[in-house]
Amino acid sequence: MRKVLKRPSPAMVVAIAALVMAMAGTSIAALKVRSGQIVNGTVRAVDVRKNTLTGDQIRENKLGTVPSAQSANSLSESGAGAVKTRWLLLDEQGQIEEQSGGFTVIDAYASNSNAYIDAGGSLVGHGLTATIAIQNKVDTSGDGVADPNFEGEVSVARCQTAAVECAPPGAKSVNAFVVSPRQADGTATAGSADNPRKRVYVEITE
Repeated sequence: MRKVLKRPSPAMVVAIAALVMAMAGTSIAALKVRSGQIVNGTVRAVDVRKNTLTGDQIRENKLGTVPSAQSANSLSESGAGAVKTRWLLLDEQGQIEEQSGGFTVIDAYASNSNAYIDAGGSLVGHGLTATIAIQNKVDTSGDGVADPNFEGEVSVARCQTAAVECAPPGAKSVNAFVVSPRQADGTATAGSADNPRKRVYVEITE
């Protein structure tokens, strides 16, 4: 006698489908990577879906790559805006015309063709930059007519280093620096009508 196979009832079909889905869900859950399994530095920006992280999560270091993000944050906060500088403007006579504060002239072209300045504190570990300051209103020849200047060269250095010895006794200090303005061809300025001094900006990085 031939057995007749009965079709499964709708309830049975639904039960089997639910069982399959439940088992698949378990497998998928097993494949998920937890935060504790992520090694620092292995997750890149391309691995993170857009708009899935909040600023709080990044600040709280919930991802392995967050230290890099925090480093970038720290850099922006302590970058150019956080670097402090001091500055001064020397006129043609080597006198301070403007400054941010703390500078005094030690020797203005008296010992030689250089100007020596006391910064009011040690310059060890600080950067110095000097640039020629343009002018178009100053009479440097004494004839009552302005003698504009837009060119020239200038060097600056700390005094009393392994490479620099400063001449004036008052400049033999870690607080002092020397400024040496030159003509465009490199010759020293003399302060005469045909070889005038230069105006110079000096900036010190704190």
